[in-house]
Amino acid sequence: MPPTEPPEYPGVDLPLRFLEQEGVAGVDFYRVGCFRGILGAESELLQVREVAMMILMDRLTDKPNWHVDVFDDAIVARWRDEALSQDERPMYREILDGKELPMPKRTRLISPEAFDYCIAELRDKAAYFGETGMIFTLNCQQNTAIKADSLGTEPEWHPWTNFMVQDLVHPSMYPFVYGRTRFIEDEVVGVTDAIDRWPGKGEVVPKDNGRPYDDGRQVKPTYWSKTYQWLPANLAFQEDGTVRFTSYINNLHPKKYPAIYTLVEKLIDKAIPAWDRALSGVAVDKRGRKQRRFCSVGTVCNHNDRNTIWEKFDADVLAASEAESGSVEYDKDELNEMLWNAGFDAEQINELEGARLFVEHKQGWARSRAERETKLAAYRAKRAQFVAELKWREIRDPILPQPLEYKPVTYEVSQTLRGRFGDSGLQVIVKMTSIELTPEKPDFRVHQGWHIDGQMNEHIVATALYYLDSENVTPSYLSLRMATNPDLKDLRSQREGDWDVHRACGRIFGTSLDSGPDARAVQPYGSIETREGRLLAFPNVFQQRLSSFSLRDRTKPGHHRVITLWLVDPHQRIISTANVPPQRFDWWAEAIFGSGPSATLGDMAPDLFQLLLEQGAAKAVKPTEELLKKLRCRLPAEIMEMIRREGILPDELMKDEEARRHRRALMKERSEFARKNRSDWDRAYDFYRRY
Repeated sequence: MPPTEPPEYPGVDLPLRFLEQEGVAGVDFYRVGCFRGILGAESELLQVREVAMMILMDRLTDKPNWHVDVFDDAIVARWRDEALSQDERPMYREILDGKELPMPKRTRLISPEAFDYCIAELRDKAAYFGETGMIFTLNCQQNTAIKADSLGTEPEWHPWTNFMVQDLVHPSMYPFVYGRTRFIEDEVVGVTDAIDRWPGKGEVVPKDNGRPYDDGRQVKPTYWSKTYQWLPANLAFQEDGTVRFTSYINNLHPKKYPAIYTLVEKLIDKAIPAWDRALSGVAVDKRGRKQRRFCSVGTVCNHNDRNTIWEKFDADVLAASEAESGSVEYDKDELNEMLWNAGFDAEQINELEGARLFVEHKQGWARSRAERETKLAAYRAKRAQFVAELKWREIRDPILPQPLEYKPVTYEVSQTLRGRFGDSGLQVIVKMTSIELTPEKPDFRVHQGWHIDGQMNEHIVATALYYLDSENVTPSYLSLRMATNPDLKDLRSQREGDWDVHRACGRIFGTSLDSGPDARAVQPYGSIETREGRLLAFPNVFQQRLSSFSLRDRTKPGHHRVITLWLVDPHQRIISTANVPPQRFDWWAEAIFGSGPSATLGDMAPDLFQLLLEQGAAKAVKPTEELLKKLRCRLPAEIMEMIRREGILPDELMKDEEARRHRRALMKERSEFARKNRSDWDRAYDFYRRY
């Protein structure tokens, strides 16, 4: 069903960099992209114990039949023993995400209280899973991923297994190119008629070559591309609530692969409820309040002092540590400062530590040998005390707060896509990827680090990943993280007050709270296994990073195949395949002349047909030897050469070579954007600003 009002498109009817966010995030608009400055795109700072609990709950929900076993006390007791005895170093490294901070030595991330909280939360999630088949995971406040390992009635994926290996779909091929691609204002390009009726029609949308004006917003002009946009396909809701494509999927031939169109529609039907929850779902208690697991950073750091936020001095623990690991290094300059503050200046220290036993007169007063020995004993005792304190500071653990009392929650969804956009429908960008490993190339090493999907042109608000097929590969994981506000006002008073408390807060929250490489204002949320058959959905406020993986049996090939669905913000229509006739010359040539044994000249003169083959049509038409024998040129050689120079291909269509040039340019542009965006994400906490 078409939109009830004619849509306005950024870059055509609206400014290219149009972005409107008014109202309540998740209700009146969806958070677009994980860029600093986008409303609702920053996470609160989470305690390391809370992130550890999120990771633990994700792993427990990976267990078969977890939603039943979580109510079995005997099984839960076994889970408890495993959780409280596991090596937590890998978990801690995941939480810190490259930051060099000491791990607690005696305090465990998963305490008995934390484990009990997790089980209580999982029992509520189990009830929700039983109703919906979906799991809120790595969730905190309104930020959540959704995973589902059962799609109900499983679609039959076999028709595209072979297709996936041979002809992948990527939105960077044949994208919308300002100043090149033809555009039709009305959304008239469909699925079955796309190739036969529409190629070459429409008008070119001019490129905005004006220098972008930076109006001081944190959403920088460079977040948009002035040249390229990925093309979504349009979908309409049917009377039974399912969706159907009303325009073709870019780069997926609608007549060759109608079965795959149907499969993608079914997959989107399954993704929509997950998107509903990822975009506007939240855990609330019976009074409708958002559930918190822990106190906020301000509460922790402003309601503690150095005596309550660090574990108390324990001489036995210090002695045991030195016996096991050797003498603990400490700050000598700080020792001298402590001695000075205790009344032992440098001259006194040198004097007391010297070997002189005679009486010395200084500044009008005398010291006897007995006085000196008394003073020396006091100095030695104080120095030993200070050294022990400084060593203790190096090995002590902060006191990690325990979670708040758990209160039963429900998982509410403030709105649904079907309910809100049933008339206008949705726009979805489709990508299909197959990572093929061989004995010659047995390892997949991730070259793309932390990143977001798309630029602001695409207005992507949510992602759904369906892990179609994994064979003979080791497990892989998708990590998620969010930006945090680098200006933590709640801690300003602590920064100027007690630095010892401030440093403990950093350890509790898994970051340095001062400028430096360990002070990046980002919040890791953990990782989720990308196992076969899993649907994973999350809002596009998360940065993501896929882990490396390898062949299990390095003598045999293997693969990891995934379908990616990107949801365009339904509040803002963008240029789609409904406005853009297929740009692919090979589709047009094959539709006109056929392919392989069915290829024919039609009504075209052999001379012109030969020129078409020379200039790129041969790859699509695949003429037989019999057809080639019919191509006897009748035009003079001079005329043929002139036509060759001028070209006879339709200017409105792109050949593969041009499309690949655009893809390289697009990827280069987005790589540069990603680099700039990472530098913005890697901003450090800075407590000296705006005092």
